[in-house]
Amino acid sequence: MYALIMAGGTGTRLWPRSRTNKPKQFLPLLGERTMLQETVDRILPLVPSEQIIIATGRSYTDLAAEQLPDVPRANIIGEPSGKGSAPCIGLGALAIQRDDPDGVMVVLSSDHQVEKAAVFREALKAAEELAQQGYLVTLGINPTEAHTGYGYIHRRAELGQFNGFTAYEVERFVEKPRREVAEQYLETGEYSWNAGIFIWRIDAIMAAFGKHLPALHEQLDAIQAVGGPSDPDAFGEIWAGVENITIDYGIMERAERVAVIPVDIGWSDVGDWNTLTELAGSGDNVIQAEHVGLDTQQTLVYSDTDRLIATVGLDNFLVIDTGDALMIAPRDRAQDIKKIVDELKQRGRTDLL
Repeated sequence: MYALIMAGGTGTRLWPRSRTNKPKQFLPLLGERTMLQETVDRILPLVPSEQIIIATGRSYTDLAAEQLPDVPRANIIGEPSGKGSAPCIGLGALAIQRDDPDGVMVVLSSDHQVEKAAVFREALKAAEELAQQGYLVTLGINPTEAHTGYGYIHRRAELGQFNGFTAYEVERFVEKPRREVAEQYLETGEYSWNAGIFIWRIDAIMAAFGKHLPALHEQLDAIQAVGGPSDPDAFGEIWAGVENITIDYGIMERAERVAVIPVDIGWSDVGDWNTLTELAGSGDNVIQAEHVGLDTQQTLVYSDTDRLIATVGLDNFLVIDTGDALMIAPRDRAQDIKKIVDELKQRGRTDLL
């Protein structure tokens, strides 16, 4: 088994702590280890470090290598620019194909939290068994609420038991639904959250690229011909012509042999400050600063300075101080922080991005 960890993106909804020079995956948001390091730690009992591939932005390869000294430097791929998950996965598949064309590839994101790591690894073993039959497999998260921020996977016929987990054929992938639709999904018991965790044989995914994304498949062949994914200087011109497309839309929604294994692994997508507060807290305030609070409840207060932060009458708020920027917002408006980043871009304040 090999693993591709996708570590691109800038985490704009976690501004002002997540910045372009050090985005969220390289930050210790939930402990002493960074999210990228925790992702690697989670799979190391199953996948040795020499079989882990990191795909990140070209400007972050040195940072990734610094945080992951046991991962071979040649296994850290620097994308010249972000092109979506499908091209990223294609580069990772090329890197694995070079060493083991019969290998099984696990695709993970670097910004997820998994509380039940041992169960997660057992689920990956189950998925590996199914992938060996030629299926493109995804782990679906058992939904705990009618969440409108995630895509959903609708399952149909049962495929059997694998390492103690039940696998199903996938009926369809569904985009982020309206709340009333999400509630209907929960009532049926036939839907899982789409966490973007994939498992497949290298030959199966490369065949899927050839069938469903033939232009990208040709570009991947061209990249391999000029030296492979380890040399972005060599394939930069090819990469410039690659279409920005997700693996869900490009392949998973079109492929025939697609399977889902529903799991309960304590999964969360650490996408914004509100989610981070829920993960870090125990139902009350989350304080990561010198703080004096009066009538302050359900509030996150963070500072990486020595400045005292005093709050009065805050309920369900975010107070994030990074020295050069102070962000204050209601927790239920956490998704809108990305709009602040957009506004700063329009103002030309690249020093704050």
